[in-house]
Amino acid sequence: MPNLHPVIVHFPIALIIVAAACDLIGILSSRRSFIQAANIISVFAGIGAIFAVLTGWLAEESVWHPEAAHEILETHELLGFVFLGVILVMVIFRLAVRERIYDRFRWIGFFMALIGSAIVGYGGYLGGEMVFAHGAGVREAEVMTAKADSLQGELEKLKGEAPSEQEQGMEQEHGEHEHQH
Repeated sequence: MPNLHPVIVHFPIALIIVAAACDLIGILSSRRSFIQAANIISVFAGIGAIFAVLTGWLAEESVWHPEAAHEILETHELLGFVFLGVILVMVIFRLAVRERIYDRFRWIGFFMALIGSAIVGYGGYLGGEMVFAHGAGVREAEVMTAKADSLQGELEKLKGEAPSEQEQGMEQEHGEHEHQH
């Protein structure tokens, strides 16, 4: 199955940022149409976040990543789940509040979208680190790592068969002296 996470993940990232921008414009201009747009966009961002987390989980199980990227992967995954939680709470809040009590709570939706944007922004940064700094999901990096591991194994095997440094030193020392018979 192809790794769809890099394709899907960009939609909720972009949509949550656009929702926050619409909220801010709507609040500052007192135009409810922007808040309504933010509400609709947030629903689609929430749907995208569900698919991004799902495809990310599938990618973790099926896509190669080096051991050096494992801790980054764990943090990236945690941030994905936190983002999903924040965005789902935000969508439920927006659908529940709508325009009934808009004036009293209009900043809450904006701050939730802003917090979601920050979380997903850092999570995206970590995703980029895994790919571009560690080669996670990059076939050529997987091949090169396998070759390096194989060569390391061969080197260790050769070291086990070769004389130790102390033995080599004794041979050199012994070879330098002339023997008298």
